[in-house]
Amino acid sequence: MATQPAPVVTAFDWVPDFAKGLVRDLRVRWAFEELGEPYGIEKFGAANPRPEGYVNWQPFEQVPAFRDGEVQIFETGAILLYIAEKHGALLPNDEAKRWQAIAWLFAGLNNVEPSCGRYFAYSVFNAD
Repeated sequence: MATQPAPVVTAFDWVPDFAKGLVRDLRVRWAFEELGEPYGIEKFGAANPRPEGYVNWQPFEQVPAFRDGEVQIFETGAILLYIAEKHGALLPNDEAKRWQAIAWLFAGLNNVEPSCGRYFAYSVFNAD
C-alpha cells in the first residue's frame, strides 16, 4: 500500500527577530504539532521572487500556502479549518461548541489580529 506524502506548508527561510512567531505559517505548523502529525515545509526567501507558479497556488504570493495531496489552498483560516476537519481533534464534537470555536477562529484572524497588528506597527515600526 502506497503512503500519501506528508502535507506541505510554505514558509519563509528567515525573518527578522521582531517578526519571529508572527508570520502566519506558524499557526499551521502549530496545528500539526498539536496533532502530532507529520508535515513538510517548503521554504523560500521573503525578499526573493516566489517560486515558479507560486501565484497559482497562493494568489497574494504570501505564506502560507498548503498542499495535501490534490488539495492546494491558501489563507491561514481556511488551512486551519481544513486540518481540523480532516483530523477531527482540534474542534469540539458538540455542534454549538464547534461553531463557537470556528467563530473565534474567524474573529482572531479578522478582528483581534488587525487591531494587535496596528498596535505593533505603531509601537515597533513607527516608535520614533
